[in-house]
Amino acid sequence: MVVAAVVVSVLVVDRPREPSRAAESTSNSSLLVVTWGPALCKVDPPNPGCRSGHVGSLGPAFILHGLWPQPPTQQFCGVPKGGRNPSLAELKLPQGVQTDLQSMMSDAGVMAPHEWSAHGTCSGLPPADYFTIATRLTEQVTAVLNPVFRNAQGDNVSLSTVRDRFDAAFGARTGDRVGMNCREVGGSGMIIYELHLSLPPVADLRSASNASLGELLDKGPTIVAGCRRGLVS
Repeated sequence: MVVAAVVVSVLVVDRPREPSRAAESTSNSSLLVVTWGPALCKVDPPNPGCRSGHVGSLGPAFILHGLWPQPPTQQFCGVPKGGRNPSLAELKLPQGVQTDLQSMMSDAGVMAPHEWSAHGTCSGLPPADYFTIATRLTEQVTAVLNPVFRNAQGDNVSLSTVRDRFDAAFGARTGDRVGMNCREVGGSGMIIYELHLSLPPVADLRSASNASLGELLDKGPTIVAGCRRGLVS
């Protein structure tokens, strides 16, 4: 999966595997990827969360796509690419984590197992820790950016506005670790689709569990800017 890819569930019959065993991580950083919900349903209307109406029920909000160990070659560690994803139940997540994922993913039953297989297996952490970190960080992102994007629906927002918002919330230069991904949608032009936040390796985030997002962004490598301006759908 490349950073801009739209995730779909690929359910291929394969032997079950133990989801609690994560391969040792050799990543040098990570990306927290959040998607603007209304844009997801314009770009990928067949998405299960869009078809079911779940994404719409969350209102105009950023939703968690994933927490991805970097570099991008860090995928499917110790599991076959294209194999059967474990079920949500097989991940054995605490109920509170499952509830959080339901409230901030397009379809947790599809997305969480896929994200675990593709990325979590390379994190060096068990599923409960991996998803706890991802949801905690997403809460901090949405608290800062949801109001901005809700107020800008139908208008353009620049990357500099997004980065300035992070600088104001978390400290100077933290916005340099935020990139923006836009997609061309027929009749709507370039719409803002996802934000990518550059962070330390996922395994390091557990030891910094009480740190603010700003402290973590300050330790992440700078990131490619991506698109400079896009429409908020």
